[in-house]
Amino acid sequence: MAESKRQTLSPGKDGVVDRISNLPESLLCHILSFLPTKDSIATSILSTRWKLLWTLVPKLDLDSDTINTSELSADDDEDEREIMFAHIVSSVLAQQECGELQTFHLQWKFGWDGSHLDAWLRTAAARKVKELDLDIFMHDCDVENLKLPPSFFSCRTLVVLKLSGDIDIDIDIDTPSLSFNFPSLKILHLVEISLPSIINSQEHPFLRLLSGCPVLEDLSFTTDLFEGEYKLCVPTLKRLSFSENVCNESDYELEINAPALEYFNFEGDLRDIKFHQKLDNLVQANVESYVYEDEQKEFYREWVFRLFTALNNVKFLSFSPYGTEWHNVGNIYPSSFQNLVQLDFNVSDCNWPMLQDLLQNAPNLETLVVTKEYTYDKSNLCWKEPQYDRDNLPSHLTSFYYGGFEGLKDEEEFVKYILKEARVLKTATIQVYRGKSKENVLEKLSMFPRRSTTCLLRVE
Repeated sequence: MAESKRQTLSPGKDGVVDRISNLPESLLCHILSFLPTKDSIATSILSTRWKLLWTLVPKLDLDSDTINTSELSADDDEDEREIMFAHIVSSVLAQQECGELQTFHLQWKFGWDGSHLDAWLRTAAARKVKELDLDIFMHDCDVENLKLPPSFFSCRTLVVLKLSGDIDIDIDIDTPSLSFNFPSLKILHLVEISLPSIINSQEHPFLRLLSGCPVLEDLSFTTDLFEGEYKLCVPTLKRLSFSENVCNESDYELEINAPALEYFNFEGDLRDIKFHQKLDNLVQANVESYVYEDEQKEFYREWVFRLFTALNNVKFLSFSPYGTEWHNVGNIYPSSFQNLVQLDFNVSDCNWPMLQDLLQNAPNLETLVVTKEYTYDKSNLCWKEPQYDRDNLPSHLTSFYYGGFEGLKDEEEFVKYILKEARVLKTATIQVYRGKSKENVLEKLSMFPRRSTTCLLRVE
């Protein structure tokens, strides 16, 4: 690879290197910052001036899957590769000469020794790192998760912190006096790290972590299990996303105090979620929720009603209700969604009534996207034409999309209803399920009356 670079950018090739080397140093560093760190280092062979230029680049992107492939043979075992990668990271950090480190992105797959991380993070903090992205994966499931050093939780320069994989920030259960101080942190993403033990501890270090982020705007976290009572109070928060990786039918209560929220995303088993106030600034919400028959089913209606009361001002809503109990929930929407202009709805055999109710409560809807689950039970009763004010739907709807069309009777009745009632509809797009004839579907749907004289019907 290095030889290829030498041939491509050698002075003999029309003086490419000479011309590039005449560029200002700041511009050269800017160009190198778009390359992976291993490629930036490789440019040092091009000329004397380039030899240490990479050390001025304020971005480090180190990946254990790729950075040491040229130094090691296929016969080397994992321990040797791990030692080599740790040596390379330490060496790169030692040679980096820039005063401040803008970004430190580390993707690390290791088997047994994670002790180097402490020194690397101390170095990054000393370089006033602004964005830290750690993606850690362990080959050996018997090895304990990596623990971040306590000193790191007072990194005043961090603006973005992303942690994913086998990381455990449960480091202060026995040291409650440890404080979190991230005065500049605006984005915090915690993906599949060890969260449950933190939240369930009496000391609530996760919540103390949030209290140490006075300007936090974007919080995202995923976990394998929610249990217990959580209270998230972040007045500056604009984006909140949380999810369970698997459906555990777990029991939890979540209170959220985030009056500035503009974006909300939830994926998981529906339980008791309370917002302290209505979200007047909310623009977009994505809800992928599971409702299954269990001992908590008597509370489902109340939980859904409470959640959508808080989301009532949303403009763009994506709703995917999964599970066997949605057909027992009934009409759960609190009042009209006056601001809703786009609805994306994932329909199944159990949740058609919820779609009907939403259409009834969205008088200003402009775009409707309906996607059908392929696990659909064709024997269940589904679409029924609503009996409410028939002028609600046609008022503003201009775009309609239906994905997964199989030509079932309830599907045809639903599409017929939209075409017949939507008075200003401009496009109706039907995406057919694989194996179905597009020509036959188009021929049949073309026979349905269309209230809008400008509606274009497409079948894909």
